[in-house]
Amino acid sequence: MRLWERNIVIFGKTGSGKSSVINTIAQSQLVETSNDTYRCTSTTQRYQVEISGQTFVLIDTAGLNLGVAAKAENQLKNLLCELVNPTSDGISLLVYCVHCTTPLRALVKDYTKFYSGICRENVPIVIVVTGLEKMTPMEVWWDSNWREIESLGMHFASHACVTGL
Repeated sequence: MRLWERNIVIFGKTGSGKSSVINTIAQSQLVETSNDTYRCTSTTQRYQVEISGQTFVLIDTAGLNLGVAAKAENQLKNLLCELVNPTSDGISLLVYCVHCTTPLRALVKDYTKFYSGICRENVPIVIVVTGLEKMTPMEVWWDSNWREIESLGMHFASHACVTGL
């Protein structure tokens, strides 16, 4: 009997900290990271991790901007379509990684396309806000922005305000 995989898809723009979030969750350096705009993840990569005795597949996706945005968006779209197919294990969680300096209105396009459009809002989605090294406490970012996020039509099951350092 095949075990059901808990697929966690991590998506966002290049430089949003997706790979660092995966390394933090895994508590291991699974993914190469970069502190500039150099694209580390150019294709979808899967990393199987065990957390508290449970197996998860963390899926690192290519950044959704810069020169090959259309290719990255198509890769993510195909992945999500594959995973929401009834014959697959599905998506257990979508993690939308955003850098704290990204204008909130800029988040709507990817949220709408991938969460509302492809996943039809049938999958839990959380937001992870990165780049908060200089903000103490980091939660201040969320306290200052959640109302505008919701007014833009984005609703998240939960959030995390983190640093990649």
